[in-house]
Amino acid sequence: MDTISTVAEYLFSSWTGATGTTATTSVVMNSNKSVTANFVKKQYALTIEIEGEGTVAEKVIKAGLASDYNSGTIVELTAEPTGEWEFIEWTGDIVSTENPVQITIDGPKTVKVKFMRYFDYKIPSHDWENLYAPWFDLARITDSLGFTKKDSYNTNSAFADFNFDGYIDIMIQPNVNDGVPVKTFFLINNKHNKFSVDTDFPIELQTSAISSRKTVVGDFNGDGKPDVVRPQGGHDWLGKPTITLSSNDKYLFKLIGNGPEIQPHTVCSGDIDNDGDLDLFFAQAGEQDGFLINDGNANFTWKWISEIIEDFDSGHLYPNNKYGYYGFWSSEMTDVDKDGNVDLILGGSYKDEAYDSMLDGPTVFWGDGTGKFYLNNSTTLFIAKDIDYSNGISISLSHDYAINDVNGDGLNDIVLFSDLRNDQNGVFYQIIIATDKRSFQDKTNELLPDYHRTSTGGNHVWILLKDVDGDGKINIVEGEPVLSIQSGLRQSVNWNWNGSKFEKIN
Repeated sequence: MDTISTVAEYLFSSWTGATGTTATTSVVMNSNKSVTANFVKKQYALTIEIEGEGTVAEKVIKAGLASDYNSGTIVELTAEPTGEWEFIEWTGDIVSTENPVQITIDGPKTVKVKFMRYFDYKIPSHDWENLYAPWFDLARITDSLGFTKKDSYNTNSAFADFNFDGYIDIMIQPNVNDGVPVKTFFLINNKHNKFSVDTDFPIELQTSAISSRKTVVGDFNGDGKPDVVRPQGGHDWLGKPTITLSSNDKYLFKLIGNGPEIQPHTVCSGDIDNDGDLDLFFAQAGEQDGFLINDGNANFTWKWISEIIEDFDSGHLYPNNKYGYYGFWSSEMTDVDKDGNVDLILGGSYKDEAYDSMLDGPTVFWGDGTGKFYLNNSTTLFIAKDIDYSNGISISLSHDYAINDVNGDGLNDIVLFSDLRNDQNGVFYQIIIATDKRSFQDKTNELLPDYHRTSTGGNHVWILLKDVDGDGKINIVEGEPVLSIQSGLRQSVNWNWNGSKFEKIN
């Protein structure tokens, strides 16, 4: 009887010249015999777990003597992030931030690799919304999670990575009746844009708030994390703006600034004084318009519009004995002329008579980095009272602006969305093409056919000017691919640039 003992790192496999598959066999010695014990190298599993978006390449550096690896095999692991993702670290049976790394397989191994995607939130709110935030189908997402279509979500939605895993989540405060406090919900992206409501999201509510007309995202306290600012109020309900502010281990929902209680129709953010942080502008069409100037730690000081734009010649008289024009219902901040300074776009309703204390039309106030804007250093995009594209129907109110380089000439162009007088369902787009850094021409008739679209089904609020379909060309779209209305869903208005003009898709 022959018995074989297993040698370290080897396992008995079989006999040659004898029967049996165990380490003990019997041989009848009735002639000369040749018996061979066969051994194989032990094999161990190498398990790779991936957090984030990327892959791991496995390369055998030294084989142990032949997925599992033979014992003693040295494997080189290379983390290969996908797209905008970055390699962060290895954990488990390797703890390292080096890439690549090597591991010796002398037992079962589990290695976890972490990839992370970071976002720059220290940019103007216009740029985050129009250029970088995803074009989420918010209506279908909220509908799938049980939120009612009677609520409008596009004025209160914020898109950002709130739980810091590299995926864009959603924060909403569904609208309720005027004056009734809203609730806050975080819709967490469980990869592949599948969302669930996080009922335990770490947020401390230090105030209540009523519905907002607009929502902006930015990093206001300089910690690299996204914060959310909303004005509150509307239909004669007043309130101070709120901020959902990141801290070390949670978010704080609180009031911001030392300004008045107002009902702003617009808010936007940008670094108007070039001190490295984001400032805010609020307006309610006159009398209580102003800025919240940031000290870098999300501590804000209120400045009346007349303190920042000092050369208005009439209008509402502010406490500093200077004026502010009326009619500011909409605004954006971004570097329109690409000179490194943030510019302010203001509009809303415009003057009909020369004596009206209002702008002639939507106007770009050119920034100089000092924290001041001037009417005498501004460009009016068009004279609103002279507009007549569609059988005598003129602009009633400009709601939103989007800025991007439409035709690829290196200059930023501007698209506007407005209401029309005497047309309750009218949705009106204009395309203003830059001829120089600070010169523009209205090219709506030439470049945007069928610009007057009616019966959109309501809830048309924001527009984007970005490539949403990945064809390398700019689209003009509403803020969501599909919008919710009380009776159901409807497709977003959508035009696609074909190289010479826009073609309507929806």
